[in-house]
Amino acid sequence: MFCPHCGKEILENQAFCQFCGGKTTAAPSPGTGRRHTAWEEEGTQWSFGGLMTTLKETLFNPSEFFKKMNVTGGLANPMLYALITGMVGWMGYYFWEIIFHDTFLGYLPSKAQQGFDMFAETGLAVKAILTPFMLIIGLFICSGIIHLLLLIVRGAKNGFEATFRVVAYCSGANLFLLIPLCGAFLSAIWTLVLVVIGLRDAHGTSGGKAAFVVLFPLIMCCAFAVLFSLLVLGTVAASFGTMPQQPWK
Repeated sequence: MFCPHCGKEILENQAFCQFCGGKTTAAPSPGTGRRHTAWEEEGTQWSFGGLMTTLKETLFNPSEFFKKMNVTGGLANPMLYALITGMVGWMGYYFWEIIFHDTFLGYLPSKAQQGFDMFAETGLAVKAILTPFMLIIGLFICSGIIHLLLLIVRGAKNGFEATFRVVAYCSGANLFLLIPLCGAFLSAIWTLVLVVIGLRDAHGTSGGKAAFVVLFPLIMCCAFAVLFSLLVLGTVAASFGTMPQQPWK
């Protein structure tokens, strides 16, 4: 690698030349050609332009984005990106919830409207306050579970930081929540697709392993939900079966 200013040979991935002090090109990860995202790159860091560029790349060209995304560089920048996109998406979701809530109230009796309206408004306020905390906690929990499963299937070629960055940058799909009615469905499906692609390209693992670590927790949750429902139904049925029979008059 050569300095673009003085032309002398310098070490690979060196940010500044030790001879002239000039800044070299953005240092990629060793041997991978990876670089900072537009959201993290100097000059566009935390800017609206950097945010929009990163959104466009992650949502519509994810494979190219995650192949070039630096797998190191800290958790703060991607976490802030996930927090911003997540808050915008969920605030839009709550807005539509209020709109459809008012429509639904029109079909209720007047007495029922008062209690339901008070409960709904309080619930929305609490959710708006708790959303940023839940987003951050969810990021770490999801990243931890996914990375643990990656380690089990030997698909983690990089550290936890790479997995966290993938999950965080995939959070841009939360903006689909701004679409009424079908937004939540689109957001959930596209997030799963993005995480599979991101894990595959960030860790250099197979698509099968990436899909397994993403879908396995969902399958287990669905299985436990079905099992719990069956247990509840069985308990209710058994309670009805043991009720004393009233004699016919």
